[in-house]
Amino acid sequence: MVKIMNGVNEISAALEGRTVAEARAMLAQALNIGTDAVPMVAGSQVEETYELVDGDELEFVKPSGTKG
Repeated sequence: MVKIMNGVNEISAALEGRTVAEARAMLAQALNIGTDAVPMVAGSQVEETYELVDGDELEFVKPSGTKG
């Protein structure tokens, strides 16, 4: 399972083997993920092509200096 977070929104899903871009597209509406949100895994920024593995915690964060 992969834990996906955006702000206070959070979900766990079987997304192993999927890329960050695929996860973003599938969960954008459900988790209210903005197009400018930066993907991070284990506290480090990752590319949209990063392939998720079991146990990953993918967090989408707003770029610094962004309101809201």
